[in-house]
Amino acid sequence: MQSIRKHEGEKSARQAIVEENKQFNQEMESGSWWHSIDLGGGKVTPGVHALDHLKEKYAQLGLPEDLAGKRILDIGCWDGFYSFEAERHGASVVSIDCLRPENFLAAHTALHSKAEFHEMSVYEISRETLGTFDMVLLLGVLYHLRHPLLGLERVCEVTRDFAVIESHVIDDFFTAPRPVMEFYEFEELGGQYDNWWGPNCECLMEMIRSAGFARVEPLPGKWPRAAAFKAYRNWEPDPELERSPSILIPEIFNPVTWQEEIPVRGRNAFLGMYAKGLPENVSREKVRVHVGGFGIMPYFIGGSQYPEYKQINAPVPPGLDPQAATVWLEIGKKKSNEAEIELVEGGDW
Repeated sequence: MQSIRKHEGEKSARQAIVEENKQFNQEMESGSWWHSIDLGGGKVTPGVHALDHLKEKYAQLGLPEDLAGKRILDIGCWDGFYSFEAERHGASVVSIDCLRPENFLAAHTALHSKAEFHEMSVYEISRETLGTFDMVLLLGVLYHLRHPLLGLERVCEVTRDFAVIESHVIDDFFTAPRPVMEFYEFEELGGQYDNWWGPNCECLMEMIRSAGFARVEPLPGKWPRAAAFKAYRNWEPDPELERSPSILIPEIFNPVTWQEEIPVRGRNAFLGMYAKGLPENVSREKVRVHVGGFGIMPYFIGGSQYPEYKQINAPVPPGLDPQAATVWLEIGKKKSNEAEIELVEGGDW
């Protein structure tokens, strides 16, 4: 009798599990999914975008195959395919979206994911709120932002290595010989009221650099009416760079206040320097500024009050701490000495 009761109890427990799985599958299949996500056991969410297509797009992002020990931020995660795929490759993932995506949370449970989710705006991203990340994904988000340059600045602040930025662009149907961006007041783009901007590729690359990234590289692949870029926080190393400095930096100052104090952020977060030994016809595009381990493009090169020196001004790269930092230059194969500065807390806009 005890054996029969035990058997019936096990059967009842199994039946409960079957019913629970059946209910779960019905809920997953009835949802409106944008991403197809492999949940294991032959279960795939019915996304608008097929699983093979999403895996192909993930491969085009140029992320390392092994992401063990890497921290990744997925901005605008929605259903979460890219978050879960990066986690599958070994990354520690933080996912954010401006709305609470129930599909993401359901898939998160089904996959026993450890990805950390935050319901927050791009404009709320900071080192204080989330920390920093080796890599950041900003996929299909930029054209939803009313303030895209501010959004890119927030992304740059928390990026240590590189960000992948993919966005709608207008190059396919609007040609301009200069950086331009189209504004959509209502639902002109895709019938959605929250699509605001359509930059061309040149405009998008210049905005990314202006936000604080050192260099930008287009990503290959098919991106219909869209483009994707890898935005790096540092310059590509030059193996032929001279070993001994031939450019002299005797002094670094704040070109806004003309004081020694240089804030890490805010309206006065700029540094200026005098440099001796530069090529006579040097242009701003040829100068690489290094500050505290990050690269940044200068915004001014010109004459100074000292005949043998030129003045170079640059923004403080986003994401630095208020502490001592090393500054140096490279121009072609030439490099400067390393000058020490003390960065201080800022924040006045």
